[in-house]
Amino acid sequence: MELTAPNSVYLDLETTGLNCNGEDEVLEIALVGADGETLFHTLLKPERLKAWPVAESIHGISPDDVVGYPSLDEVLNPVIDLVWGRQLVIYNAPFDLSFLPDAVAEGAAEVRCCMLAFAQAYGEPDPKRGGFKWKKLGFAAEHVGHVWSGRAHSALADAQATRSVWQWLARQGAV
Repeated sequence: MELTAPNSVYLDLETTGLNCNGEDEVLEIALVGADGETLFHTLLKPERLKAWPVAESIHGISPDDVVGYPSLDEVLNPVIDLVWGRQLVIYNAPFDLSFLPDAVAEGAAEVRCCMLAFAQAYGEPDPKRGGFKWKKLGFAAEHVGHVWSGRAHSALADAQATRSVWQWLARQGAV
């Protein structure tokens, strides 16, 4: 039984790094539908950067892997179309959205941050920031019993894990 809105879509990115100020770029994007189907998935060739060794050591995407793939700009229209009018769920939404044009979020009916919702539901206090401690997607996925169908830190597998965490949150009445 689907516990989340049938018009939900789950998005994940892999990037050249953690810099949200425009220096780093998107290397992979995936969108998964409410029933778990892959709606969109592709590697992306960055327009400026030629190497990203630190990020590559995490997600395994090398410069050679993205040769011949489209740029982010070339896939934006289908991504915006798939998100349009839907609830867009992202694990650490502020981070991923910082790499995408505003039109992606603006086209969604609503954007929800799965990481913040999980932090609140898990309930571990964060005395430094106030509120609740943020947990990595791998921790949240393990906590909810997600069975990985791919390698963590790939956009498609992470989008599927986000869907599992969101479904768990829905069963808890937390979203």
